[in-house]
Amino acid sequence: MSKEQDNKKPWAKWLAIVAIGLITISLISFTNSMDDIEDLVDPGENNSGIIGPNSNKEIDLENNRIYTILRIVENINDEAELDLEITNSNGKIVDIDEPTWMQPQRTGDGGSVIYDPIGTISLTQSGAYNFENRNSTTTIYVVDDQSVDLQAFQQPGILVAFISCCFGLIILPLSLIVHLLVGRKKVEQRVILQKMPTDRIPTTDELFLIREGKLDTQNIQGVKQKKTIPPPFTNMSKKVDFDELSHQEIGKTKKILHKEDEKENDSKLDDDWQTWDSG
Repeated sequence: MSKEQDNKKPWAKWLAIVAIGLITISLISFTNSMDDIEDLVDPGENNSGIIGPNSNKEIDLENNRIYTILRIVENINDEAELDLEITNSNGKIVDIDEPTWMQPQRTGDGGSVIYDPIGTISLTQSGAYNFENRNSTTTIYVVDDQSVDLQAFQQPGILVAFISCCFGLIILPLSLIVHLLVGRKKVEQRVILQKMPTDRIPTTDELFLIREGKLDTQNIQGVKQKKTIPPPFTNMSKKVDFDELSHQEIGKTKKILHKEDEKENDSKLDDDWQTWDSG
């Protein structure tokens, strides 16, 4: 192998190792931060307000925020009733939207409590809003999802997990692209064996070593190449020319016919002389 090939660093390999390392760090950091994440997403621990059954409460909310409203249910597949009316400081009713896939069910208290989203509100004005819980059995929890996200990124473990995961997912496909580009260049630089300088045909092992750059073509010890290769029709000079043969046969036939005509003419002359003598 040449010095230039030794000096070349396998960038694709190192990039893949770095990417896998970052993703591993992300998984470890995320696993170690599970307790902090559970506390952040637990509506009972982190909320903007709690409204008990059959009660009213004013809660100060901010504009340009999306608030999720949840109730406690017994089972995961259960859906809680809305039974809620929200009004602003002027007494105007606020529209409550249905929850989307971005507001899934949540758990709290080590997974023993299940919170089901019953609606979301998006406000254009900050101020105090009155929440009237018309349900007599369950409590309402109001959660600011954006505030929860900001608090999550302030946790060192979650921040490290997020950053390392992002860089790992970016570097991993980049390493694949570099690997494909380098592999294509190696294919273009491979030796094309049209005729070896030593006039010998390399063996399979020698071809592999030449492709890997571990063997010089001048050092091939393979099978010696034959100097001549017989043409596909080597016996053409020995074969009979059918045209010439046909001409020869025709000539022989003509000679035979000519001789037979001469014999017939001679026999006729003899007969004529005999007739004249006897006459």
